[in-house]
This record gives sequence, structure tokens and C-alpha cells, in this order.
Amino acid sequence: MLAVAGVLAAGPCVSVLLAAIDRLELAGILTGLVAGVLLRGDPAKAAVATLYGSVAAVMVGESVTDASDGGDFADAMAGWPGWPGWVIGAVLAYLVAAGGLPRTGARGVGPAVPAVVAAALTAALTAAVLACGQLVAAEALGWTLWERYHEWDGPGWYRDLTRAVWYPAAAVVAASVVAGRMPGGRGRFLALPSAAWLGCAVTAGPLQYLQALGAVDDPPVVALTASLAGAGIGAAAGAAALRHAGTRRGLLCFVLLFTAVEVMGGLPGSLADEALSMLIVSTVLAVVVAAWTARRDASTGSGVTAGVAGPLLIWSVYVTVGSRDYDHSTQYLPYWAACVAALLASIAAPPAAEAARLGRTGPEGRGTVRPPP
Repeated sequence: MLAVAGVLAAGPCVSVLLAAIDRLELAGILTGLVAGVLLRGDPAKAAVATLYGSVAAVMVGESVTDASDGGDFADAMAGWPGWPGWVIGAVLAYLVAAGGLPRTGARGVGPAVPAVVAAALTAALTAAVLACGQLVAAEALGWTLWERYHEWDGPGWYRDLTRAVWYPAAAVVAASVVAGRMPGGRGRFLALPSAAWLGCAVTAGPLQYLQALGAVDDPPVVALTASLAGAGIGAAAGAAALRHAGTRRGLLCFVLLFTAVEVMGGLPGSLADEALSMLIVSTVLAVVVAAWTARRDASTGSGVTAGVAGPLLIWSVYVTVGSRDYDHSTQYLPYWAACVAALLASIAAPPAAEAARLGRTGPEGRGTVRPPP
């Protein structure tokens, strides 16, 4: 616990210091290295602690910087390689804590080359179809307009940019899981997400660029960069999903939740009501996933990892673009809701997972549901 607390403290400290010299983009990488050293031998915890370091960095940074700067600190976190730097930092934390790439543990001859190639192609094609399908549907249904000013909500560029991150991220996660079910996909936790990322990069990336050509005052290459970054976030999450069944369940639940909300055109009520509703639903879903996984695996740690995976994925998407407080409520309300949801998940998931584990195994973990009378 002391090591985790050290990482959570390192994130904001490093960020504030680097912000003073205008090098905030290095915060994620440096925090990841610190996490890897402090949590050596527990790579999953090191990676998650690094991601939560970004949440702490935003909260502390916003409170200690000049209020007249508005959301500048949060927005600076999104500068290249701002949030991608936190993803890179999480990967570095995992590698340093694990002492290198983890072994699959498989013995004997691995799957035949055609089976591996088939799984990789499936990942790439599935990601391409899902990402492009979402982009086409979003433009056809008017979810993304790629205009500097929308008639009904003021500047909407950043809202559309956030969707440009979300669509490939969700597609790569889903594609990685689908391909991982194939015979050649088992144990390929690096190859399949990488293939899915490539499938998005060569299809959805150019399509996103073409859709953003009509934007005024903003280069479409920004939308392309957002698409590639989103696919990278999905690849990191997809790799985690292939390594841990509970994480896979947690990620898929949140991908399905936000996809369903988008299809329904959002939740009822105003934008503030919608943000509050999503905050509540996200927290409840994180608790359910944590309890479900902990009971299934008889492990509190497994349940907590599964419970926080989804909220961290959503936070990853929103913090890529920043809070953009001047973009009315279409960006900053969901941004801060995602931030608070990640914090609430980290608070609510551990007791829910522990209660579920005890309900299955008993206090001593020996299969006793209740002590004898």
C-alpha cells in the first residue's frame, strides 16, 4: 500500500514540477518508471497505479494552478505526448515491474503459423470494420459534425475529437477479444492488439481525416492523430484484456454500455443530468464487475483490477483531449464525470470485491461460506 501511495503522490508532484518548465508531456513516462521500481514484482498494480497517477495529477494540478488559467493544466495533459505519455508510462511500469515481457507459460510447440496469421488478420479486419462502421454511422446520424460551431451547443470541435478517440479504442478492444478466442490467438496478447491497431490505422485513420476536412480553422490531421491515439489506447487495453479474464469482462461491459448510450442518443435529461447519470451507472457497473470477478476467481485483487479497467478506459479517452472548459458542457462535463468515476471505482471496487470473495470462500479462504453455529 505504501508503494501504491508513493506512485499516486509521484504523479501530481512530477506533473506540477514539469508544468513549471513547460514539459508536462514527460509526466506519464517518469511516473511509470517510478511505479515500475516501487512495485517491482506486481506489474498489473504498477500499470494501474500509473494510470491513477494521471487522475491525481489532474485533480492536484487544477487546484494548485492559477484559477485564471481555467482548464489549461488539464488541457496541457493532452498535448503530445501528454496522455499517450501516460499510456506509455503504464506500459513501462508493467515492463519494469515484471522485469521484461511476461512469458505465456505455454510448453511444447505453439499454434501453427497459419492459425496465428488467421487470428492476427481477424483482429485487423474486425477492428477496421468496427471503427469504420462507427465513423460512418456517426456522420450519417449527425453525432459528429466536424464544425467549429454547432448551432445548439456552441463550439463542438472537442466533443467530436473525443469521439474520434473513442471509436477506434472501442473497436480495437473488441477486435482483440474476438481474435483472442481463436486457436491461434491464445497467448498472443501483444500481436493481436498490434494487428488491430494497424487495421484501424490504415482504414479508420484515413476515413477520419476525410470526414474532418470540412472543419474550419482546425487541421484534419488533428482528427487523424486522435484516431491513431485512440487505437493505441485500445491496443493497451486489449493486451490487458487478453492477459486477464476479469479485465476483459470489465472492458467489454463499459464498451457495450457507452455504445448503447450513443445508439440511444444519450441518457434522458440535460447534459448535466446525463453526466450525473453516467457517473452513477459507471460506478455501479464497476462495483458489479469487481464483485462478479472476485467471486469467480476467489481473489480480491482480481476483482479490483476488473472493476477499475472500464472506468480507466473511459478516462483515458476523455483525458486525451482535455477538459476544454470553454467548449461549453459538451466536453468538460463528461470529462470531469469520467475523472470522478475513475476515483469512485477505485474506492468502491475493493470492498465490493472483498465482500464477494468472502461470500464464496469464507474469512479464511477455505471454501467455507459461513462459520458453523
